[in-house]
Amino acid sequence: MNNPRYQWGEPPWPEAELPLASNGSPSHTPDVAVIGGGFTGTSTALHLARRGIRAVLYEAGLIADGASGRTGGLVLEGTAAGPLEGVTACVAGLERIVAEEGIDCDLHLPGCWEIEHHQTNPEKMLPWNDAGRPVCIARNVAGGVVQPAALTLGLAHAAMRAGAMIREHARVTKITFEPQLTLEVGSERITPGHIVIATNAWINATLPETPPLSSCLTFACATEPLAPRVIEAIGLGDGVPFYTSDMPYLWGRTIADGRVIFGAGLVFGTPNDLESTDVAEGESHAVLERMQRRVRGLHLQLAEVKFSAAWGGPIAFTNGAVPILGRHPRNPRVMVSGGYAGHGVALSVRAGELLALAIAEDRALPKWGSLARK
Repeated sequence: MNNPRYQWGEPPWPEAELPLASNGSPSHTPDVAVIGGGFTGTSTALHLARRGIRAVLYEAGLIADGASGRTGGLVLEGTAAGPLEGVTACVAGLERIVAEEGIDCDLHLPGCWEIEHHQTNPEKMLPWNDAGRPVCIARNVAGGVVQPAALTLGLAHAAMRAGAMIREHARVTKITFEPQLTLEVGSERITPGHIVIATNAWINATLPETPPLSSCLTFACATEPLAPRVIEAIGLGDGVPFYTSDMPYLWGRTIADGRVIFGAGLVFGTPNDLESTDVAEGESHAVLERMQRRVRGLHLQLAEVKFSAAWGGPIAFTNGAVPILGRHPRNPRVMVSGGYAGHGVALSVRAGELLALAIAEDRALPKWGSLARK
């Protein structure tokens, strides 16, 4: 990817990098080549390495510099399509891995509000006026928040400690199935036993023979630090994140330094288009400006708020929002996971575990994730 930090804006998370030792020896032939250094890829590498399987992760840019480091860090249970077999305890699984590996990522799990534009229950109203409509807390679902870049890097460090190798700035340019599985990374030709493709919104570009995804950028902005009294006044003093279950869509959360993050809006395009999108220009810039106007209109305490960060990041949708998580029809030793529809923080970490179990123990992947889709 061509310097996405510059083009997609800066999220509010502190920058961190893997040690230089993360770049493995080009001569190393892995049991499993994992393509993509986000939540799914780093989780897969970790769970494989824990089982003594030689895994090498190839990341075109830097770990946590793509989608996983740019999400707002809402942790939700299951999938965007609802509960599905095998992924109904993702939040607890994430909490366990963070504790086992000692990952410092500000994981906080007070639940998450689903909010709706009505006033059915006066006792659960937020003090907001969203474009002339009242806002009510409809329910509190399992979940919470995490610092997403720290989680991704923490999973990567844990994978390295367990024996996985991570190679940054290692773009996979070609995958061939015959006469044997082969990756091309620059001038290298690598012949792993298995391949895991974990590039989410870039899956179709990584391997064209995959179910079609609708790829897009989604957007977020962070206020400047707000006084505790202001956060209380706008109804977010409990630190519970939220997202709308109706339209117009909006999500948000507080972070430890007093800033509030809000997110909304999508701009669709091909992976090539999205790579070259600059959020300071065109449609993406217009989406960010509309969102900031909307935030300022929610409450009088936000009417003059300034924003300290504005950014975008890629996500992908399948038809029906059911993620991809399966073996490739042409070769079962190629596995693909992604298309989480913006619902992938805990889900993608669980997906990495399921992929590792499929390779290490030949466990079946869930039928709903099959790549053989109509």
